[in-house]
Amino acid sequence: MPVMANLTVKKADETTNIVYDALTGAAGDGSEAVWRQDTGAAAGMPVGHRAMLKMRTTNNGPRSARRAVVDYKRPYSTQNSVTTKYEASDAFVFSGNFTMPNAIPASEIAESVHQLCNALAQALIKEALKSGYAPQ
Repeated sequence: MPVMANLTVKKADETTNIVYDALTGAAGDGSEAVWRQDTGAAAGMPVGHRAMLKMRTTNNGPRSARRAVVDYKRPYSTQNSVTTKYEASDAFVFSGNFTMPNAIPASEIAESVHQLCNALAQALIKEALKSGYAPQ
């Protein structure tokens, strides 16, 4: 079982690191591990306006597989020039479900995880997500 830790990821410029701070580890099966992008956020920005990543894991119904659910939300917030308060007008949202069958060897699960994560990190996939259109 992994130990909760901060996540360091590259910003869109592919050079600058941004840190998602570990807020809380999962308290057990079905509870969430939570990270929030506090490091590098504007000092006065309310925490509800910052990017959050959450993950929870459970057994599937028949207990033949483990399920992982990952949720990500990055609000679009601007600071009102009159009131100086931050206002969230929308958000980028992701929710994904993963199923890892217990009957598949751990090495195959690891290979699947690595290939999926590496595929999602490809420039073509990033461009499709940025444009909102699948490659044609």
